[in-house]
Amino acid sequence: MKLIRKLRVSPATAIACAALVIALGGTGYAAVNALPRNSVTSVQVKNHSLLAVDFRKGQLPRGAEGPAGPPGPPGQNGSTGPAGQPGAGAASKWALVNPNGSIAAQSGGIKVTSHTTGQYILDLGMALNQQLIVASGGFANDGSERGQVIAGPCGGTAEGMTCPSGNDTSHVIVRTYNQDNTGLEDHSFYVAVIG
Repeated sequence: MKLIRKLRVSPATAIACAALVIALGGTGYAAVNALPRNSVTSVQVKNHSLLAVDFRKGQLPRGAEGPAGPPGPPGQNGSTGPAGQPGAGAASKWALVNPNGSIAAQSGGIKVTSHTTGQYILDLGMALNQQLIVASGGFANDGSERGQVIAGPCGGTAEGMTCPSGNDTSHVIVRTYNQDNTGLEDHSFYVAVIG
C-alpha cells in the first residue's frame, strides 16, 4: 500500500497510455467489422491482377483443350538375348515325374528320354545351360522317405555334366537318392527351369 501511495502518474504517462488504448482499439474494430460480402467489385480490382489461387475450386471455367503436340521420338529397341537362349520374360517350364519315369503333370513340351535307377534325363526343348534349374522331391505315387534330389543341364558345359544320353543343353539330368544318400533310388520329383 505504501508503494502505491508513493507512485505518482505524470500527465505525460497518462496521455501515452490513452493513445495506446485508442490505437489498439482501432485495429480491433477494423478486424471485427471486415468488408461486407460482395463489396469488392471490378471498380476496386484491376483486370489480370487476380490469380487462379484467389478463387475456390470449380469457380473458374475450364478452357478449351489445346491441339495435340508433335509425336515424340521412337524408343530404343530392347537388347536381344544370347543365341539359342529364350529372351527376357520367357515362360518357365516344370514337370512332376513319377518314380517310374513317366510324367505325372507338366507345363508342356517336356519328355523323359532316359530312365535308369534314380537317374532321369528330360528333354525340355530349349537351351538350359544359362537358366535356373530347380529340383525337389514330389509325392506323385511315392510317399516313401528319400534323400537328396539334384539336377543340372547336360551337354558338358561349365554349368552341367556329360550325360549318357541326350547330351546337349536342351536336356536336364535329375538324380534321386535313398534316405541315407548312399545310393540312387527311384523317387518322384519336381523339376523346373526358370528363365
